[in-house]
Amino acid sequence: MYSLLIVDDEYYALEAMKHAVDWSDIGFDRCYTAMSADEAREVLIQEKIDIMICDIEMPEEDGLSLQSWVREQVPQLETIFLTGHAEFSYAQKAIQMHSFDYLLKPIQSADLIHTVKRAMEKKSLDDEFARLKEQYRDYLNEERFWSTKRITKFWKDLYSGRSPLTESQFHELKLIYHADVEGSASILPILFKVEEWLRIFPAKDLDILEFGLCNAAEEIVLSGAAGHVILDQRGYVLILLQEPLPAHQILDHCKDYIARCSTYLSARISCCIGNYTSIWKLPDAYKMLMQEHRHHIAGSEDVYYLRSDRAGHTDVKELVPLPWIEDIAVLLATGKIKEVLQKTDELIDWMQQQSSLTAELLESFYHALLHTIISLLHKNGIALHSLYSGDEPMEREVTRSIQTLRDWAHQLITRAFALLHPEGEDTYSAIEKVCLYINGRLDQDLGREELAEFAELHPAYLSRLFKKEKGLSISDYIAQARIAKAKELLCTTLSTVTDIASKVGYYNYQHFTKMFKKHTGMTPQQYRREYSQRIERQ
Repeated sequence: MYSLLIVDDEYYALEAMKHAVDWSDIGFDRCYTAMSADEAREVLIQEKIDIMICDIEMPEEDGLSLQSWVREQVPQLETIFLTGHAEFSYAQKAIQMHSFDYLLKPIQSADLIHTVKRAMEKKSLDDEFARLKEQYRDYLNEERFWSTKRITKFWKDLYSGRSPLTESQFHELKLIYHADVEGSASILPILFKVEEWLRIFPAKDLDILEFGLCNAAEEIVLSGAAGHVILDQRGYVLILLQEPLPAHQILDHCKDYIARCSTYLSARISCCIGNYTSIWKLPDAYKMLMQEHRHHIAGSEDVYYLRSDRAGHTDVKELVPLPWIEDIAVLLATGKIKEVLQKTDELIDWMQQQSSLTAELLESFYHALLHTIISLLHKNGIALHSLYSGDEPMEREVTRSIQTLRDWAHQLITRAFALLHPEGEDTYSAIEKVCLYINGRLDQDLGREELAEFAELHPAYLSRLFKKEKGLSISDYIAQARIAKAKELLCTTLSTVTDIASKVGYYNYQHFTKMFKKHTGMTPQQYRREYSQRIERQ
């Protein structure tokens, strides 16, 4: 249970807050009141207070001055400020004084309760971390610290070494680390990974938090069973269970551990359960678990099992065809930033709905979008280094979850848009946009209605406007664009004429040859041969 202090110089406001909410119903067993900063100090000195609700404007001494004293004398207290002034300067001062929140009068009971509950949650997490910090300090001074460090080093050397493990290597490691482990042991490896810290912690606190992760794993997952908990590397906890347990019990323990880590350690964790293996095959089992984690999409499921088909899997990326990626390119080129972000979200949502959501699919999107934007920048003469100023995120960081991929895509598109359209406006005419749209879809069957829908114009009006601006009909423009693209591919690639025909929208070889000759006066083969001869003469 928690204790509450309400500070306000207005008697009726004080009584209203005290009685408008059933404080005991939300977790308070004591509720104190004070009508001045001095009275509040007396209560804080005599009683252990967890949450303080304090008015800022009070005669003689205001709430900000009281908070300055609180920060020095009762730093673990969470303060919620109240004021009748909406000026930002008040909120700024409240933030600078490290208050929890800032509410404007008159206050609705529901808003007050919601804010107080959030303060209680933070207080609970802070108290848990303070206890953990104390335990960690004691642990560093115990003999257990050195024995744990020694046995952890034994297991790390064992499963990180050459594969398979030889008997001589095993006995050598036992002698070095004084490990009491039998070679006949059957081991179930379970790998936990911190996908995300739900609060921002200083780097110096991560050792304490990982100590908490290991303690919780020993208590909840092993739960008295034979085995070892190993802090494998930053953000990874490996459990080596050496006692056969029912599968449903292991699953329940893992889920319970994940839930408690989220609640008490502010860590979102995923878990991969391996298969029972002999100690000699542990290096292989460990490598397969790490590989499974690399292919797992964070957030798709908390607990999952090592796939039977992962053995022998290589890291060759599978290119997955993605719908709408060309739409994104055209929309970005034409300055439609809102439509680009919307289409990107639709594509990511589509990926999330796939029954077999894999890392390969996320990697395909990553490379497709990056290639699309780099191509646009190149066409517009913009250097790639303008897109990133030394802070380009690694592919593995971006593709570890749907959310990180979405955040990266939005950031990349926003940066690219600023480079492509520095004026922040759409500078393309409707017909220029249509031409860009056509050039990006030369391999497709393009109709007037589709183009009119894209340009948001009536089909008949679009035809007249296009002819006026370009001096030729839409169909003639498409035909010319296809032949121009075919000429480029004939000169710059080794693709067959049939493949080139399909890439520019002609699926009948004879019709393509006829149209090509109509526009150039020669067949595709003759055009390629003449170009090659011209290059040789140069």
